[in-house]
Amino acid sequence: MIINSVTRSSLKERKHPSGTAIMGGTFDPIHNGHLRAAVEIVDRFAFRALRLIPCYQPVHKGQPSVTAQQRLDMVEKAISCDERLLVDSREILRKGPSYSIDTLKEIRQEVGPDEPLIMVLGMDSFLSLPTWHNWQALIEYAHLLVVSRPGWEPDFISELQTFCENCRATSAHELQCAPSGFVWFEMLPSLEISSSMIRALCKKQESIAYLLPEPVQNYIKQNNLYL
Repeated sequence: MIINSVTRSSLKERKHPSGTAIMGGTFDPIHNGHLRAAVEIVDRFAFRALRLIPCYQPVHKGQPSVTAQQRLDMVEKAISCDERLLVDSREILRKGPSYSIDTLKEIRQEVGPDEPLIMVLGMDSFLSLPTWHNWQALIEYAHLLVVSRPGWEPDFISELQTFCENCRATSAHELQCAPSGFVWFEMLPSLEISSSMIRALCKKQESIAYLLPEPVQNYIKQNNLYL
């Protein structure tokens, strides 16, 4: 499976931002790895905005160690200085298990039938896609933009391989020429930061400086989170 990369020269051809990207996650807590990926995606693809959507109850992970409201607060603090990044609280307000298909249906209804809608997934999440609720219908509501670190060429199970062959875009530009229906793979440089690393450092009362935005770091300290 070849993973592509949008060139800087191709970006210059896109003078008018278009399309709405969404990135879901537990964000327990949000960190600079999440944020760097988000701004890199907006820059490379010239999307109008990227929505960060904290889930209420993750379906494939254990329950987060802090409240949904605290995770939402941290995301809001993390992106306050970048107007291209937005917080979408719908899954937390909806409560219950957070199924991506429900979220995409809601957003599609809001943005209308013609707006390009792009769901950003890490490769780990994409490999688990066949275990998701109603996963093959995701492509009816949005494109799937799968990001991977350089040098990783995963093997797909046959069901996922067939899905990719049927839906794979021939160029990144197709993500902005149609409202949904395509899969695109993109390599992004990754920061070796994880939420579990930050939680472990907090538990040991060691510094988490420079791993996440200072307002989030202060919020964690003020509320005695992850101890």
